[in-house]
Amino acid sequence: MPRAPKARAPAKRKRRRRRPRSGAGEGPDCFSNLPDDVLLAITSRLPTRLAVSLCVLSRRYRHLPTIYPRLDSLAISDADSLIPLPATPPRLLRRLDIAPTKRARPSAFRRVIDSAADHGVSEIAVRLRRRVCLPKSIFSIRSLTVLSLNTCSVPRLSAVTCSRLRTLKLHRVFINQEIITATLSAATGLETLEMVFCTGLSGGCTVESSTVRTFLFKPALEQKDVRLRATGLRTITLYTRPRTQKVQLAPSPDVRKAYLHIAKFRDNLFFRMRPFLDAAARLACLTLRGFAMMLLAAEYEDTAKLPITFQDLRTLSVSLDFSGELEVVFLLNLLESCPNLQHLTVSAAENKKKDACPSIPNFKGMLANVSCITGSLAQINFLGFKSEQYQKELFVALLNRTNKLKKIGVQFPESEETVVRWALNQRKAPIERRSSLFNLCYLELEYP
Repeated sequence: MPRAPKARAPAKRKRRRRRPRSGAGEGPDCFSNLPDDVLLAITSRLPTRLAVSLCVLSRRYRHLPTIYPRLDSLAISDADSLIPLPATPPRLLRRLDIAPTKRARPSAFRRVIDSAADHGVSEIAVRLRRRVCLPKSIFSIRSLTVLSLNTCSVPRLSAVTCSRLRTLKLHRVFINQEIITATLSAATGLETLEMVFCTGLSGGCTVESSTVRTFLFKPALEQKDVRLRATGLRTITLYTRPRTQKVQLAPSPDVRKAYLHIAKFRDNLFFRMRPFLDAAARLACLTLRGFAMMLLAAEYEDTAKLPITFQDLRTLSVSLDFSGELEVVFLLNLLESCPNLQHLTVSAAENKKKDACPSIPNFKGMLANVSCITGSLAQINFLGFKSEQYQKELFVALLNRTNKLKKIGVQFPESEETVVRWALNQRKAPIERRSSLFNLCYLELEYP
């Protein structure tokens, strides 16, 4: 019986060598033969993430992270992990993020912070899962410029020597007044300060600095006294809590933006903001929320006209109760002192005195004295509109007398749609949009 022929193995194909083309990006490799010092001179001008990503391109670049002289950021969640910060050669570190897991003890990160301080760290952000004490050395890093703490506790006997600090953010931090005072005294160039729900200041909080430009303050529930003395402020955002009894704001002549929210208060509240407002001649944006209008109206009750003119004020946002005569009169006086106002937002708060009917005999005459309505006002937002006397008169006056009006938005309940349509028909717009805002109807009109 004849044997079957054996299957032949397929012939191997020989690879042809391609000649290098002279086109752009297809020439010979010019980087693989570069020495390390030239390679470092090139990659040192790139961001750390982009420079380290070169490791996956070629074996030639695998050792690049070990010789890179600086790091943009380093995030650590486990204290037992290796820290790529050798003593020699020295390596610069810009930012250190510490966010440990639940099992990690925050005290174990002491050597991480000390090692980062030896390598010139300039930004540190710590976010813990529970309020435990930080290492005392965190406020003694001389190269530190930005410090952000969240949900932690600062030891009472911490040594404060961070003279280069520019930004300090304290969110849900347990800290006493002595540490805050020492930090503000040591950081002679501090520009940004944020204190949000900080505990340990039950007796009160005093912030005194001549260099702080941006200030954000949201007190904890037990804080009763707030004192701010910052003559160089540019931006201030201040909130109060129902238990706050005393608020003092020192004059800041250079302030440009102010957001003041005064929560529900008791009868024994001591609030002095008139010196602050009288000195804020360079204000460009002013927002008054909560009971701020009522308290300011009480401070200016004996003043027929505001003693200052806000020439630079472009944006004004107020929340007031139209059933209070003092608040409505103060709003008109405030509008009269803003000749160049462009954006106005009026939020009608819930009437505390439902049966009250304030009587302002010269209301229309006071509206006629407001020059910004006819001169510069271009955008109006009316939130929470209801068909009450002074709300309708103000709304109609804003519609009919504005010469440069470009956009108007009205928020109202469905029961007030007839009155709103009647007012808007007096000045019809080619573009109209209907939507909802905070579960209420919202109409937006645009004019050419």
